Amino acid sequence: MTDARPLVTLDLDGVICRPPFGINVGISTDFLDASAPPAPARVPPRLLSRVADRVRFDYRRPLPDAAAALRELQTVRRIIVLTGRRTSPEPWLRRHGLADAIERIVTNDTRMRSPHFKLDVLARLAPREHVDDDGRTAQLLAERSPVRVYLRDWPRNRGAQYAPGVVRVADLAAFARLVRAEA
Repeated sequence: MTDARPLVTLDLDGVICRPPFGINVGISTDFLDASAPPAPARVPPRLLSRVADRVRFDYRRPLPDAAAALRELQTVRRIIVLTGRRTSPEPWLRRHGLADAIERIVTNDTRMRSPHFKLDVLARLAPREHVDDDGRTAQLLAERSPVRVYLRDWPRNRGAQYAPGVVRVADLAAFARLVRAEA
């Protein structure tokens, strides 16, 4: 028997995971040229990625609404975490009691930068929606994919002129309520 719930992909950092000191410095509103080919990323060796990711991410907490929002969203969507991280956040999700709501985790094991990696994955997975906190990523996805793109509101992603396909949401809980109301 197949699961009839549509698929949603969620970015991890800034959507589920709290940024350090509540300041989301990884956000960019310098839009990419959607028609240009993706530039390769500088990929550190795997061991360096593991160490760097542990230092950068292991001590962060989930955003206050994350657990309840994931439980609510799980009733109407199959959830995949789609992250630009190079290492799996599964231990972090388990430690914070969030892993049971997640069907799958997709990490960036390519040489692509995060926005193009996510675009490539969305083309293969064909989710109904994607939620991200990075304006650059949201813009590229809205311009180049049929997926409904939601931008998790942060002060650093405000003020830019986004494509009409980018819908701003206050947080993951607001997105979950919106999707449940549509269902």
